[in-house]
Amino acid sequence: RLASRSLHRSVGVRRPASEAASACSVALRNLANAATDKWTMPESTMSKIVCTIGPSTDTEAGVGALVSNGMHVARLNFSHAGADYSYPEHNLALVRNAAGRHAELAAGATMDVPSNLRAVLVDTKGPEIRTGPLQGNADVVEFAVGATVEVTIEDVSADATPETSEGPHRLNVDYQSLSKSLHVGSQVLLDDGLIALEVTHVENDSVTCVALNAGPIKKNKGVNLPDTELDLPALTDKDKRDLKWACDVGADFVAASFVRTAGNVRSVKAYLDRCIAELPPAEGKPLPLRPLIISKIESKEGVDHFDEILEESDGIMVARGDLGVEIPFRKVFAAQKLMVEKCNAQGKPCIVATQMLDSMQRNPRPTRAEVTDVGTAVLDGADAVMLSGETAAGAYPIESLQAMRMIVQEADQIIDQGASLNRVNVNESLVDIANVQEDQCLHAVAKSSVKSARDLGAKLIIVITSSGKVARFVASHRPTVPVLAFCTDPQVARRLQLNRGILPVMLQSTLDPLAQGTRMGTLRAEAMRTAIELGFARAGDRVITVDRTVGKPQDMHLHSYNMKMSTLKQ
Repeated sequence: RLASRSLHRSVGVRRPASEAASACSVALRNLANAATDKWTMPESTMSKIVCTIGPSTDTEAGVGALVSNGMHVARLNFSHAGADYSYPEHNLALVRNAAGRHAELAAGATMDVPSNLRAVLVDTKGPEIRTGPLQGNADVVEFAVGATVEVTIEDVSADATPETSEGPHRLNVDYQSLSKSLHVGSQVLLDDGLIALEVTHVENDSVTCVALNAGPIKKNKGVNLPDTELDLPALTDKDKRDLKWACDVGADFVAASFVRTAGNVRSVKAYLDRCIAELPPAEGKPLPLRPLIISKIESKEGVDHFDEILEESDGIMVARGDLGVEIPFRKVFAAQKLMVEKCNAQGKPCIVATQMLDSMQRNPRPTRAEVTDVGTAVLDGADAVMLSGETAAGAYPIESLQAMRMIVQEADQIIDQGASLNRVNVNESLVDIANVQEDQCLHAVAKSSVKSARDLGAKLIIVITSSGKVARFVASHRPTVPVLAFCTDPQVARRLQLNRGILPVMLQSTLDPLAQGTRMGTLRAEAMRTAIELGFARAGDRVITVDRTVGKPQDMHLHSYNMKMSTLKQ
């Protein structure tokens, strides 16, 4: 870590070129030779890891291995799920029941403590365009370069199969506004862009195209229309069923696919609010919270409207698969960097996803380019990185996660956090309009806690929070030490799992932090004891505590935000 800080100084401070080169060289050499400075817990990384549950990991042992090796959020992919929810329910139960670090607290607790606080993200299929049944109900049809292809909304399954790959071909797609959206010169990309068609003629229910490259096509393959504003709903009927299920089972996040405008996000939010309102009240339990909305940016339209989408969303996923088809692939890295930067500025979590360690679906080690991709995403400020097929269907799911964790740990150690402390404005997106003055105070205390932790060499920032708001404000300033967020509600705790640096922990106390008579000193002491018990700190360590106290009747204030610096004793 000292070598890492030396590297920060060598590359972050202007100095003569020869001196800078020498300092950087020494820092890199020291860093290469230094022993890894790990936390006590193997899964503890500042940046978060999202893992997709699938056939390679959908057992008790598989999910248990993911939990013990660093997974923070479990992704349930609904792209290919049907109306039967038994499989996602099975996977959800595996995640909720897995024994994480909290199992140690739960074993001797006098109150209900979950065995782990891993969050669950429901990833919707979203409105998308796909190919329908092929001519002659064939399993596959070959297109030749220069072949004529009529793309239509009509059923072509009764047509005879073309005798040769030169065609002419007819291809059904499930997009009713096909002719309205396309024009001569537009491109139609099939199967993740493996086959490109160019429109040469537009009719009422079809467009005539020429194939720009050869290849096979099957039914139910994705269709992309780059540089085209699509006439698609924000939610399909399937999405609505899946979102209702997510609310029923208490999912923590939903990933809204193919978000193109802020209106799409508002539609998802309104539907989720309706689903939550319809849930029957559970006796003795708090009201369920609406899942947080992670908007997936995977089209040019989404990139063009990113600022307004970010304003409405709880977080962002840079979904590079479809994005790399919808916009020129050479622009993907710049779009990713810009979106991560804007999320950091707004204090909202950003996930970088798709093909991060793709080769590990087949090989036990990642490529050097993949290692660089993951590390660069973290260094650029991504709150989380995601594994898709690697943990869902790959041959090396746990090895993929272990590789991801090691890369993230390395990037966490060398990341330059200093620039974020220069932020002087309140993160407006986190501010409640009805409580501007209060939130401005919280912003100041949160920023001070991060700077104080760095200046004093504190081991931890301990936050006591009922809604998660205090923890999010602290995390928005990109702290260099873990933020232990002590929560009274498991839902609140799990919803913090995507924010970089936050490690949610259940507060083992029946005292209500929001109650007027609660002595916060008692809760702070309990939080410190738990931090020591879990191995995050020990006697002699400095810690920073941040919390909100309610004023007593004789006080001249309604509430106050507090920051305290303490040295832990035996």
